[in-house]
Amino acid sequence: MGTSVSVKIDLKGIENKVSPTALAKGKLAIANQMLTDMSPFVPRKSGDLSGSGQATKDGVRYPGPYARAQFYGSSYNKARVFYFKKYTTPGTGKRWDLKATALHLKDWERVGIKAMGVKA
Repeated sequence: MGTSVSVKIDLKGIENKVSPTALAKGKLAIANQMLTDMSPFVPRKSGDLSGSGQATKDGVRYPGPYARAQFYGSSYNKARVFYFKKYTTPGTGKRWDLKATALHLKDWERVGIKAMGVKA
């Protein structure tokens, strides 16, 4: 009265899909999508900050003399403390990453998986 079950697992190609190269490709694809999706939330008085964003293998970077201060909403110079209370463009402000994450996290996951070559 025993039951026999036979299972065959085909791991052909799995090494390529989880290789360091595939992971790096997925991370870069996610960073590029993040850069695009965060753009509407980045403060833009003249457009210099929103246009300076760069997608890297480790994430998104906004270089510039005031990017950190705009991101956190306060001074980047310890000698002089100030806070940003008003942003010129409606819908923009500090911590634009959190606003974009709330709206686009699932999209970023799909982009990364697709870039790695894994079927979702």
